[in-house]
Amino acid sequence: MENAQGKARYRDMTQGPEWKCILLFTLPIMLAQLLQQLYATVDGIVVGNFGSNGGLAAVGNCAIVANVFISISNGMGNGSAILVSQMFGARRRDEMRRAASTAVFLMLVLGLASAILVFAAARPIVLHILGISEEAVIASAVIYLRIYAVGFIFTFLYNIIAAILRAVGDSRALIYFLLVSAVMNVFLDLLFVAAFRWDVAGAAAATVIAQLACVTVSIIYMFRNYPDFRFRLREIRPQRRELALCLKMGLPSTLQQLVVSCGYLLLQRLINSFGQVTMDAWTVGHRYDQYCCIPSLAMMQAMSSFSGQNTGAGRYDRIRRGLRAAITLDLVMVIVIGALLYFLAEPLSMLFNLNDAALAQAVECLHFLPFAYLLFATYIPFNGMFQGCGDPSASAFASLMSLFLRVVSSYLLVYCFSGTYNVVWRTYVLGWGAALIFVVVHYLRGTWQNKSLIKNEAPGSKAEPEAED
Repeated sequence: MENAQGKARYRDMTQGPEWKCILLFTLPIMLAQLLQQLYATVDGIVVGNFGSNGGLAAVGNCAIVANVFISISNGMGNGSAILVSQMFGARRRDEMRRAASTAVFLMLVLGLASAILVFAAARPIVLHILGISEEAVIASAVIYLRIYAVGFIFTFLYNIIAAILRAVGDSRALIYFLLVSAVMNVFLDLLFVAAFRWDVAGAAAATVIAQLACVTVSIIYMFRNYPDFRFRLREIRPQRRELALCLKMGLPSTLQQLVVSCGYLLLQRLINSFGQVTMDAWTVGHRYDQYCCIPSLAMMQAMSSFSGQNTGAGRYDRIRRGLRAAITLDLVMVIVIGALLYFLAEPLSMLFNLNDAALAQAVECLHFLPFAYLLFATYIPFNGMFQGCGDPSASAFASLMSLFLRVVSSYLLVYCFSGTYNVVWRTYVLGWGAALIFVVVHYLRGTWQNKSLIKNEAPGSKAEPEAED
């Protein structure tokens, strides 16, 4: 679907083969996330090889803290996008525009507040929340976190723009935005850390500058290609009804992601209790295990937009078929990536210049996690479907239950049963297995079909013939 100038890339996912709609929408998101993960990996490799002692552990710890605030950005962005996608599926363009402008205002406020909070509280976060005791790591972590916090305003704004574009079916643009960001981040990492020797401060500054470039390109793209989203300055303000709906859809998703990120903080604190060797090993293991997340998280976003549009159109028959296709595609891709990580675990870990003890722990981690991610790949498309249908609380409960079991069991195994560092990743199986059971039962109950924000005919009543390729 295009505008009069033929530029906009609206994608109508209420027609055509479900697997094809989902796959074509997912691939650009995967490539975009791959670019993000690649420059995060390069960031760690550069700091590990050219930074000071403690620099790699500092970057790994700060990434966990940053994810707490990025989870707020993702949660509110994805929640707001559900409203936009349902308005788009129902062909209510004026309401879609108001919802999008309200979401942009909301994210700007949240981004500014997050930046101020983290900058001011960086040292207490490092000392009391992360529980770091090594002086070299403390100093580097405080510097990195304060500089990184400045970029939150750009991260929040970019995430809502990306979410709005995904809601109307444009996932390809994300590749262009993140390609700019990734190339700039890698170049500046090498310049600031390897050449100028600015250590972790250089790595953080490189990330912030790359984030600014990314959001600038995304704003220009959206304004040039989407007349519906060419907001005037006076339009960037809250509309009461749209703000209430954005919060209604965004808060459960935000709570879900926020609690998950806080859970990772607790797990990171547990990792930190084993010392810098385990901190370095987990930083490397977690950097690489995120590649297994890429297909599943992309599939979740695709299912959210796909389900949102089809919910707006009343096409629940397509949603069911789309879910089956999404799980199948996700499993195939995770198996391929997991196999690569398993067989290349040692050479990939050696890129970070780890000592022998840390290298052994990192390899152990990467030999276990690819198997656990098969559970994740099966359950996470359900979460995207529930979100898109207007039932984010089910998705939130699954994630919270999963994390609760992982955190509690990890601490119990370490402090009550003398468990070692590896319990942090071995408990993935327990959490994801329980979440999978819950989402399957909730899906079979069928109550998610009654959660639409837009009241059309009865579920499945618009089962019109599908367009053929």
